[in-house]
Amino acid sequence: MNSDTIQILVILGLYMLGCMILGIRSYRSGATASDYLMASREFKFFILFSAVFGANISAVTLIGVPGTSYHVGWITWAYFGTAWAWLSPLLFYTIGNRSWILGKKFDIITIAELLGKRWQSKGLQWISALFMLFYLIPYLMVGVIGGGRTVEGLTHGAIPYWVGAFVVTLVVCFYVFLGGMRGAAWVNALQTSIFLIGGIVIFFVIAYSLGGFEFATQTIADKYPELLNRANMSWQRFFSYGIIVSLAVPVFPNVYSRLLTGKKPSELKKTVIIYPIAGLLIFILMAYAGMWGRIPIPGLKGSASDAILPILLAKYAPAWMAGILGAAIFSALMSTLDSQLIAIGQIFIKDIILPIRKKGILKQNDTIISRALVILFALVAFIGALIQPKGIINIIEWSFGGFACMFMPVVAALYWKRCGKIAALGSILVSQFLSIALPLGIVPKSMLFGMLPAFWAMVGGFFTLVLLAFLTPGQDREFSKDFFAVFSPKSAYNPV
Repeated sequence: MNSDTIQILVILGLYMLGCMILGIRSYRSGATASDYLMASREFKFFILFSAVFGANISAVTLIGVPGTSYHVGWITWAYFGTAWAWLSPLLFYTIGNRSWILGKKFDIITIAELLGKRWQSKGLQWISALFMLFYLIPYLMVGVIGGGRTVEGLTHGAIPYWVGAFVVTLVVCFYVFLGGMRGAAWVNALQTSIFLIGGIVIFFVIAYSLGGFEFATQTIADKYPELLNRANMSWQRFFSYGIIVSLAVPVFPNVYSRLLTGKKPSELKKTVIIYPIAGLLIFILMAYAGMWGRIPIPGLKGSASDAILPILLAKYAPAWMAGILGAAIFSALMSTLDSQLIAIGQIFIKDIILPIRKKGILKQNDTIISRALVILFALVAFIGALIQPKGIINIIEWSFGGFACMFMPVVAALYWKRCGKIAALGSILVSQFLSIALPLGIVPKSMLFGMLPAFWAMVGGFFTLVLLAFLTPGQDREFSKDFFAVFSPKSAYNPV
């Protein structure tokens, strides 16, 4: 192992140590389950922004986006960023504001819990929770996979993939186990600062090393002109992916619960304003950096391109800088991984365990259960990452589609008084069936008209929801009136 590799590992080690120290400082002896899972809903703007942004900006951004743009080109940033960067933040407030108000009254934390309490149905809550877990667990592996590939790339293979994956899993598990939502959010504040600043520096280091922005882009135009147009991506795929990502993000279990942790709704408003600027910036920079990677590192096949950013840093950046910028990549992937581990605990406690209790309230030992779930699913993510399934983008495309199918029932729960539980349940079952079945080929690809399968799953769920809402009985009027009364300006749960 040479001196450059040692420098990189020392810097990464110091970053990991900083995350663990924040986890120790966030520990609350005798913390209630509610405090462990939601940090007592006390976050102000910067911590809330870091928690929400960190939960969304994952290994997809600093590993998956460069890896995809390596093959597809500049269109990757628009593929991810155009609709998502402005529509998702608007939906954060559209969904998050009303959910925050309901959360204060009904102690709602999860999407399944929202649906269950809106329609007074434990069955609907359980089914929704199972689908959320079904898509969340594969998505959990993405951060671990990204950690392994980052370390392997930065050290030129001196540290094997499995060691990097293990270290990421261990450190995230440590600070989430100790601090829960608060510990993860405190670490996210550090991580958000690191990967935003680090992402900008990474971009300029790579651009400078390749002769500057204009020269690097001109070289791509000369050697790989298809990377500067939309030849590698049809408009149907572009459009359907934009819709899926934009609608899926606000109902990610790990993002949704963080929308409810603000001290008051005004903190969420500030987050919505800043979010698009930060999101678009980081996506544009990473897409260009990945595309430029074709110049010095041609010939990467399939998911091997996911390591293009670490490879470029190891090739061009001084060892100490490669270590710091490697920490930026770790920050992005770990900030999502920790939120996913917490979300899994929230779902198990609030949607699976509580509904079968007689009193249905949180107990002190639920904190112990939550911590045990963190360890269990961190181990599951690590084992899954060792299998090294398809590229990161392949995993998240499938998970995003499943989450997007929950968008319509959530909006109906928050805004549509007439909609009943049969309509909501029917929409979930039809859309999720299509989301799983369509990729398996039950319908010829030609009948999808170039759209991603999840797009048609969402369309099927939408029409099912509307049709059944008018064909089946609506919600009990008295309960519906009381439920929606909390949104009245006069309500104690709707502060100005």
